[in-house]
Amino acid sequence: MEKKYSEIISAYKLKKLNEWRDRYSEQEYPYKVALNLLYDLLIVENIWDEIKISIEMSFLGFGKTNFLSFHEAHGYVLNRCDSVAKSSIRTIVSREYKTRDSIANFNWSSTRNRVFKAQNGDNKEVHKIELAYYYFTCGVELIYAWLALRYLGFDQQAAFEDLTGMGINVVDFNSYQSLLNCFGKAANKYYKPLPNLYRYEDIISSGKILNPKLVEQNSFYNIIK
Repeated sequence: MEKKYSEIISAYKLKKLNEWRDRYSEQEYPYKVALNLLYDLLIVENIWDEIKISIEMSFLGFGKTNFLSFHEAHGYVLNRCDSVAKSSIRTIVSREYKTRDSIANFNWSSTRNRVFKAQNGDNKEVHKIELAYYYFTCGVELIYAWLALRYLGFDQQAAFEDLTGMGINVVDFNSYQSLLNCFGKAANKYYKPLPNLYRYEDIISSGKILNPKLVEQNSFYNIIK
C-alpha cells in the first residue's frame, strides 16, 4: 500500500532529529530543536493569510491558476515560504525565541523553561521538546501540502483525507492553528520516541550545572534547515 504523505513527513522529521543529535552536543541540541520549531511556526503564521487568499482568488479565476501537478503547486507554496523566511523570519527568530509567550496556541514561554531543564540533563524535557517539534512541524509540512492540493481544486476535507487517510469532523479550515493541531494528531500515530539523550551515569559523573547562556550564544546556532 502506498504511504500517505503524513507518514512520509513523519519519517523525515524523525530522521532530522537523529541527524541533529549526531551533529550537536547534548547541551546544544535542545535549543537547536526548539529554535527550528519556532522558525517553522513563524513562517506558517506569516504566510497563511497570503496563500489562503491566493487560493480563494484562483477559484474565482484570478492569479495563479495553472498548476498541472502536486509537485508544481507544492513547489510554489514552498518557494513563497522560503521567500518569507529569508525576508522576514531569519532576522527575528532569535529575538522571538526570547520574547514570545505563545505561538499557534502553543505556550512558548514554557518551552524556553523546558530547554533550560533539557540542557541540564533532564531526559523527560528533551523528549517533550522532540515531541513538540515533531507534532507541530509535521503539521506545518502537511498544511503546505494541503494548500497545494487546494490549488489543484481539492475541497478542504478531501485534501485533508488524501494526505492523512483520515476523516476529521472537528476542524476549522480557516484557521491554521486548528489545521496545525489536526494534522499534528494525524502524524502523531507514526511517532517513535528516540532513546534518552543523556545517560544517567554521565549526568552523575559530570557533577556540574551547565550554563545555557553560553550554548545559546554559540555560533552553531545559525539555522540550517
